[in-house]
Amino acid sequence: MRNSQSKYLCAMKLSRGVWLMLLASLSFGLMNVSVKFVHNMPVSQVVFFRALVQIVLSLSILFQLKQSPWGKNPKLLAMRGLFGSIGLFCYFYTLQVMPLGNAIVIHYLSPILTTLVAVALGDEKNHPLSYLFFALCMAGVVVVNGVSQEVTTYGVIAGLGGALFSAFAYNTIRRLKNLENPNVVVFYFPLITLPLSLMAWWLFDDSWRWPEGMEWVWLLMTGVTTQLGQFFMTRAYQSDKASNVSAISYAGILWGAGFGVFIFDEHYQWLQYAGMALVLLGMALNVRINLRRGATQ
Repeated sequence: MRNSQSKYLCAMKLSRGVWLMLLASLSFGLMNVSVKFVHNMPVSQVVFFRALVQIVLSLSILFQLKQSPWGKNPKLLAMRGLFGSIGLFCYFYTLQVMPLGNAIVIHYLSPILTTLVAVALGDEKNHPLSYLFFALCMAGVVVVNGVSQEVTTYGVIAGLGGALFSAFAYNTIRRLKNLENPNVVVFYFPLITLPLSLMAWWLFDDSWRWPEGMEWVWLLMTGVTTQLGQFFMTRAYQSDKASNVSAISYAGILWGAGFGVFIFDEHYQWLQYAGMALVLLGMALNVRINLRRGATQ
């Protein structure tokens, strides 16, 4: 009896990776709020200033820790940075050429692809029911954001590519578990994103526009919240199974809705709240089944 009770209590405790991913999704939600306040700036310049702030923060932290920023596995670290950067630019491209709802729905294929890549690489095994719970989350995302028929072939390809490259980036983080300081892993993302953002500006944007007034503050906040989100996310993927952690990234939908209501006075229909409930249910069931498996092992 006591043994069964201890297993039940163990199953009810959220893992370290889940808590870290909740903090990561909150940080990324705050980043989205900051980005919304600089929506008049070209995307490439927002990405540039975000990466610049991150590099300064990363180097400052690593200097305090007396840690080399280059790490012991530069090839894997560079792959993480490159995969993440490609995923980021693909996502921003879909935001520009597709309706917002479609872009977000495709973007949230990333957690499912992260789990599938981890299984394909032989890094972990996944419970079959987890895929059903992922489907619940995706259904909730579709209900909340809606899907328009206004799609483009290049937009869909870029969206799927972005989700896949993000999955590669997250699994690379898993491969760096116990090999690198998480601050070093975080540093490589803006290190590669910074020159790519300048290249994107040179290729696609007509002119450089310097930030004005409060835009400087929001750009700084964008970099700070991204840094926090990247750190928490890196620690999460280094601390737990990819399937368990990636499912929690759907919390971003809930944070986004909450910030929209309380900060931007946005309003939702009852069907959208039902979609949010589906997201929450899928997340909770996925975490529960993984924790129960851990408790019985």
